[in-house]
Amino acid sequence: MIHCVQPDYKKTEGFVNHMFLKRSDNIFAYFKLITFWENLEAIKNFAGEDFEKAKYYDEDKNYLIEFPEKVTHFEVF
Repeated sequence: MIHCVQPDYKKTEGFVNHMFLKRSDNIFAYFKLITFWENLEAIKNFAGEDFEKAKYYDEDKNYLIEFPEKVTHFEVF
């Protein structure tokens, strides 16, 4: 899962970095992906004009149990 997104991010101009957070319980592991971009235009170059719509890959169905429709954007300051 982690390796499949890296080439897409790295080939997008304006991509800065990403990190995964993980929390586990007795049943599941929960992940948060945090990406850093130079600006909103860079995010749109990656995600498209509907930049709040979550982007999934074919492999994700092997790992994810939920597929939220939207992502949340924050500013780093």
